[in-house]
Amino acid sequence: MSRKCSNVMDSRSDEKSFSQNIEELKEKAIQDNITKWQAPTSPLAPLSEEELDIVYQISDLIKEEYYETTKSETLIEELANEDKDMFIYSNTDFIKKLVNVENEIKLEALKELFPSCDKIEELSSHFQGLLEDTEFAIKSLQELENQYNEVLLRTCSLHNVSEQLTKNQRILIENKKSLKERLHYFTYFDKLSDDLNNFTEQISTEQFIENLNSIHSALEYLHKHINYKESKIYIAKYENLLSKSIILIRSFVSNVIISVTKEVTDPDNKIDLLALNNSQSDSVISLYYGKYQSAAMKIKTILKYIEEKAETYESYSQLITDCQQIYFSQRSFILAAVAKALNELKIKHKKDHSMLFRSSGLFVMQMCQDEAASFNLFFSKESQQLRNYLASICQNLYDSLRPSLIGINHLEILTELCNILRNEHLSDYVLNNEYLDKFVETIRQLLQDVEERLIFRTNVFFQHDLSSYKPSPGDLAYPEKLEQMENIAEEVSEGRTLSRMSSVSVESQEVATINAAHLGQFRSYTGNSPADLHGMWYPTVKRTLVCLSRLYFSLDRETFQGLAQEALVVCVKTIDDAGTQIAARKGTIDGKLFQIKHLLILREQIAPFQADFTIKEVALDFSNIKTAAVGLIQKRNRLFSFSSNNALLEFLLEGTPKVKEYLVDSRKEIDKHLKASCEAFISFCVQLLVGNLTNWIQKADQILSKTTENVVPLREQEFGKPQALAGLINTSQRNIKTKIPDIQRSMQLYLANKETEFILLKPIKNNLINVFIQLHQTLTKAKYTQEDLLVIACPSPEQVNVLVCSVSLTLEQDSHFSTEDKSN
Repeated sequence: MSRKCSNVMDSRSDEKSFSQNIEELKEKAIQDNITKWQAPTSPLAPLSEEELDIVYQISDLIKEEYYETTKSETLIEELANEDKDMFIYSNTDFIKKLVNVENEIKLEALKELFPSCDKIEELSSHFQGLLEDTEFAIKSLQELENQYNEVLLRTCSLHNVSEQLTKNQRILIENKKSLKERLHYFTYFDKLSDDLNNFTEQISTEQFIENLNSIHSALEYLHKHINYKESKIYIAKYENLLSKSIILIRSFVSNVIISVTKEVTDPDNKIDLLALNNSQSDSVISLYYGKYQSAAMKIKTILKYIEEKAETYESYSQLITDCQQIYFSQRSFILAAVAKALNELKIKHKKDHSMLFRSSGLFVMQMCQDEAASFNLFFSKESQQLRNYLASICQNLYDSLRPSLIGINHLEILTELCNILRNEHLSDYVLNNEYLDKFVETIRQLLQDVEERLIFRTNVFFQHDLSSYKPSPGDLAYPEKLEQMENIAEEVSEGRTLSRMSSVSVESQEVATINAAHLGQFRSYTGNSPADLHGMWYPTVKRTLVCLSRLYFSLDRETFQGLAQEALVVCVKTIDDAGTQIAARKGTIDGKLFQIKHLLILREQIAPFQADFTIKEVALDFSNIKTAAVGLIQKRNRLFSFSSNNALLEFLLEGTPKVKEYLVDSRKEIDKHLKASCEAFISFCVQLLVGNLTNWIQKADQILSKTTENVVPLREQEFGKPQALAGLINTSQRNIKTKIPDIQRSMQLYLANKETEFILLKPIKNNLINVFIQLHQTLTKAKYTQEDLLVIACPSPEQVNVLVCSVSLTLEQDSHFSTEDKSN
């Protein structure tokens, strides 16, 4: 403290001396300047004597006006009086005089500070006393600081010693802890062994699980520190202890599962899996699986622990496998019960295959779900044994239902079974359930078997009911059947049309129902005549369409397309055969119209099927074998040649049959047959109407084409005489007048569609006109005379057109009106 005070005092004294030096320098500078004011050479402010007197006078006036006489003034006056006698004789005297004046001025300015100076002197003496006290205090504090430093030094030494002792203590504690940890699993074995010996029944507890964790921790620690002296010995002991624990767990789980199985299979409490009704079924399931749920609560904890550790420890993996084997070994009675229940269902629904497949599938599906739920009561993770067990249950379903397929011959039943298996047993819920994978596999296998049976029976159906169909006289009674139905239709009022339609056979209604949703988008070329009633269709057509309508919803697209193509080919063939028989019995017109009508029906009815009737057929082409064989014979001398021209090698390469692929479109085949039938019908009608005119024209053209001069003119030959030709023309005109209405009547009876009738009649009329045009050309070329032409009386094409239109006016007008209505 004293040091600080001394420093402060020194600094203050330095400041004072510095300020004094500055003042002295200022005064010296002022004196130098004043000296230079009136310097003899280059003065700073040269004044004349008069100017100096004026300055002094002004100074005196100011003093008298503004200043009063005080002690300081008295002092000044004394100084002035002292200077009165001072005379100025030189510049030096003047400067001295000036300095005295300035001192007087300073004293005058400091006269007010004299009281303060006295006060300061008094305070200075007081502070001097304080300074002495302060120096004493600083000295005392210095002594105290020395004592403190001495104590601090001793304390630090003691603290360092204490820290060293604490560090040593901590090291000893850590060493003790480390030693205890290293010896823990060596000393803990006896206690752990005693604890496990005490667990005889209730091992599914937290304490038992903690003991198992301790065993695993001990084994893990000992394996990490295998270099310890007795590590291998204690590893063997702990492994033995673990094996003993696993045996206890296996025994406990086995006892619980066997116990609950005995309760369920007790004859007094035996449960019928095939309950009589739904309420009994629910109560049976609740009672049956409720017992297993109670048993699962006893061992769920330990089994869950084992499953969690199974991926890490091989012994636990084997243990969980053994426990699952024990579980499924006790579930074997379920398989027998399922087989028995399925057998009872088979007996119960012996005559109803649809109900048998539906109820059996639902029963096994429910059993799979219940068994999976029961398994999940005990175990948390799915296993291969569960899948095998569920597969065994599903195998009972397959073994029960598969033999039933052998005796099913009806396509209706087989298609219904396909729909049941695909839509009910393979729904989205079933497919998305992981526990029903085996059930899905079984159902798909059954579905595949049903489809195979359906395909086989369909082929048999094609062979026996279509290809080998022998029509009865009633099936070929055309047009009698149509005329009879038309007469009945005329007698029945228009309001009873629906009742008439309801008398159609069940099979026909089925076709109509299936196709009703799609027929609106296709153009119909059939009408509302009796021939359009499903019951009036030719049996093979009706059977084909019914069969296809059932197969469409039962088989996959590719299989359906193959069968549909085969069915349509067979059906078209039966239509052709039936048309041939009708033509032989009633005439070509009826036969061809029968074919046209049923081909139109067939084409219209297959249109709604959303399927491609185009299939790919593969055939072997053996045409190149003959050429290769001829080449082999011609090159016999090179059979055993070792060059690239070996004849045998060329035969093998060139004589290989080629595989060729053909695309067969059933729709196009039907259109092709329809076109051929229409052309044959048109050709026959034209030939029927013109009679022998076409033959006459051909014969005449042959004669006219000869260029020899000896040829007899056509008009002079027997068949070319005007009278003979006139007879042919008259016969043709008579046929046109009489037979066109009959042809129209037949078309109306069979087709009952104005537009279709007009489509067929128009080419007939055009061909008739063409025949007479050719006749006119032949007559002109044969150079018949005007008299001959008058005798022949051949009508012009316009006259033929008028004649045909006159006899078919009603049909053309109706067709024209119907066309206008459609366009409007």
